[in-house]
Amino acid sequence: MIQGQYRSATLQVPAEVTPLKFRAYLRKEIEAIQATAQGEEDIIIVRLFVLEKVLFGLGAKKVDRILLGVVGKCPNILRIELEGLLRSLTQDEMQEAAAEAQSTLQTLRDRVMATGGDPPPDSAAK
Repeated sequence: MIQGQYRSATLQVPAEVTPLKFRAYLRKEIEAIQATAQGEEDIIIVRLFVLEKVLFGLGAKKVDRILLGVVGKCPNILRIELEGLLRSLTQDEMQEAAAEAQSTLQTLRDRVMATGGDPPPDSAAK
């Protein structure tokens, strides 16, 4: 049975962060999100918005290694959902993205609670 809290965090990498500074910036921000976990049962999903120029500057394999490394060091972070951007999001767009993430999380909570608190058998495949 799942006992912790489900939470989401929305993070936008500032435009001034270059490919060379991306790893350090992300590590600092993800560790700060990890520090907000109230217990080892908490599950946090991070939506990360990054300008495409940073992603292209690093390359797909490097980005994957960075994300896997950060998630591997933060036990409460279940996953990081990466979104490439052509331009930075406005404050309204960030709020909309956060509301969308909360809605998705609520749907997941409802599905888990409908099974008595046990994750559905096909949840690992999604």
